[in-house]
Amino acid sequence: MEIKRKILVNRPMMECWEVLGNQYSQIHKWASPVNHSEGDNKQGLNGATCDVRGCNVDGMGNISEKLLEFDPLNHFLSYEIITGLPSMMKSGKNSWKLRSKHGDQTELEMLAHIEPKGIIGNLMKPMIKLQFNKMAKTLVEDFKYYVENNQPHPRKVKAAEKYAA
Repeated sequence: MEIKRKILVNRPMMECWEVLGNQYSQIHKWASPVNHSEGDNKQGLNGATCDVRGCNVDGMGNISEKLLEFDPLNHFLSYEIITGLPSMMKSGKNSWKLRSKHGDQTELEMLAHIEPKGIIGNLMKPMIKLQFNKMAKTLVEDFKYYVENNQPHPRKVKAAEKYAA
């Protein structure tokens, strides 16, 4: 199953890459569904700040994501969830690509590949797709807001307050 989202960010590509790539382990600063994140303190691919990122994700709990590709020259990264997937999921991979557009605009494209597992996973496929579509939409909107406004989306602020309580 594939989920794809694109959004136009009104900031230069290097500012977008700073958040997406250079601050890869700090996704919790801007992504509403992510309550906490941290890197494994091991040198990642091509200068990435980590090799594995651990996240606490609302509705999923603790997951670990291993970098598969990290390309600062082409502003692309991909990772795979290696621990913490729900039992009805076989695999989850995600990639993010930045493309420079008109003037100081950047197109962000996120592409997720999700594979359900077993009878329950296949029966739940429409619900899984609906849930991941919603999460993908939230993630790209949160990213855009954070980069354009230099602060988290109000929805992220609310989520962080709820998590802290």
